[in-house]
Amino acid sequence: MASSWVLVADNSQAKVYRFDRHKRVLDLVDQIDHQEGRWKRHEFVTSGPGHSVASSTGSNVRMVGTDNSPKVNESVTFAHMLAKSINHAHDLHQFETLRVCAPPKLLGEILPLVAKHVPLGDHINKDLIHENAGQLLERLIEF
Repeated sequence: MASSWVLVADNSQAKVYRFDRHKRVLDLVDQIDHQEGRWKRHEFVTSGPGHSVASSTGSNVRMVGTDNSPKVNESVTFAHMLAKSINHAHDLHQFETLRVCAPPKLLGEILPLVAKHVPLGDHINKDLIHENAGQLLERLIEF
């Protein structure tokens, strides 16, 4: 297995880094753009009672009688996509431990979806997606 991975995300994008604390190295492994996370409420299409939300993952989620807004539902969809990708990468032995850096709500959506057999390191409960690799590395080392 490789070293740790760090998932840094907000509702509109995510970056996955390979992190080696001892060598103080942070390398970008993957970057995921999620345009629906930037959409405004009026950009989500509704169709009669309930609503359908189309996402970039190709799934169509139909909800009736839910208090969740389309934007909240899209955030949950993105969290599912990220967790599925992380779980698959761990099953392929691409990393040993996972650390997650995300805003509180998204962090709370992602963590329960990560498979129980994926070892989790410390997480950072902040939106750090716009920090460069050097700034992020400093935050990870001080943790």
